[in-house]
Amino acid sequence: MNPTLAPYVLFGSTKPWLPPPWTTTDDRVRGGASRSHLSALPDNCARFHGNLDTSTLGGAGFASQFSPPEAAGTGKDGRGGGTGWDLGAYDGIEVEVGVGDGKIYTLILKDEEAAGKRGDGREKAGISWEVDFTVGEEDGKEGGGDVTVVWVPWGEFKATFRGKEEKDAGELKTGEVRRIGLMMRR
Repeated sequence: MNPTLAPYVLFGSTKPWLPPPWTTTDDRVRGGASRSHLSALPDNCARFHGNLDTSTLGGAGFASQFSPPEAAGTGKDGRGGGTGWDLGAYDGIEVEVGVGDGKIYTLILKDEEAAGKRGDGREKAGISWEVDFTVGEEDGKEGGGDVTVVWVPWGEFKATFRGKEEKDAGELKTGEVRRIGLMMRR
């Protein structure tokens, strides 16, 4: 982590999680039954929660929440009309997690504009940059006590398309991060 740069807070701490509402993208888009939610909590924290159903789709499932495109600002003040966060001066990203549950979560970054809408109104798939992390049940405390910091250098993010690794996607454009997501899947 570059110790000379001031923290650039995207959500939480001094920046609100909601509104605008985050976008739900669960396996229901392909016939599954998983459901996810992102709820704002006191002290400008958020809770990612829901139900990951792996029985409907034969052992697979996913539940995710994405920041709305208009949340991405161009400056440290968070304003800029959804054109992207410029994180290029930083070595990576950190997430503070309160209560862990020992499950695997995926942090997702999108560095390109949405590919548009499909005929059914859903967003077309595009390249995502993903990294998995786990926070154990012993980490963090209920009610905003101690937190676990998950630090991820940019090089650990892997390019994917619909959950499958994309080897020829180029590099993550850290100066143009447009959306951030949290996912749980199996």
